[in-house]
Amino acid sequence: MLFGHTLADRSGTLLAVDATVCEIMQREERELIGIGFEALTHPGDCTRNVTALASLRIGDAPLTIRKRYVRPDGSAIWSNVQVSRLQGSDGGRLVGTIHMLKQDGLKHDPESLWRAARLVDSRIQRRRRALGEDLFMDHAWLILVQIYLAEAEGRTPDAATISGLASIQLPLVNRWVAVLEQKMLVEQTTYRGAVPQLTLQGMRAVEALLDSDLDC
Repeated sequence: MLFGHTLADRSGTLLAVDATVCEIMQREERELIGIGFEALTHPGDCTRNVTALASLRIGDAPLTIRKRYVRPDGSAIWSNVQVSRLQGSDGGRLVGTIHMLKQDGLKHDPESLWRAARLVDSRIQRRRRALGEDLFMDHAWLILVQIYLAEAEGRTPDAATISGLASIQLPLVNRWVAVLEQKMLVEQTTYRGAVPQLTLQGMRAVEALLDSDLDC
């Protein structure tokens, strides 16, 4: 499992990278320093990436972005990038941790899994509207899917936001998040209020279920 670290200025121009980032990108350090993240990002992910970073403020919870990097040979590799904006005289520094995704045991790529999660959310919401919430109350799964979608789309929703997206009352969201924490599927940051995020175990569990759904 590869984890690399980067330091960039407020606009995303790289100031420092470690050896693992060079390995992930298949580039020398001198090729990466001074380049903006847009130049390394797959065109299909660039707009979403720029929008997500623009919304990140100093002191916010770390932002998780799922994206593709383009290597010199033209191949694209999927990564989860966790970014924080730190205090600085020029508007702050961006500190990133890059985790290259390996689809161990999964048959489908991250984009297909994201689309499957969107479909799961849509189907559950339609059933609840048509037949009533008392018949379809899979709150834990719906909350996990909302967190998964948020991380894939570069958002950091708190419990209140998840409550609105999932149409689940906030006290219920808080109770289920506590249960999911006990199961080690979710953890909460403590920056400016708790922000639920999937643990590595939680990410693997959600993706395994989505992967199997795509085979049905």
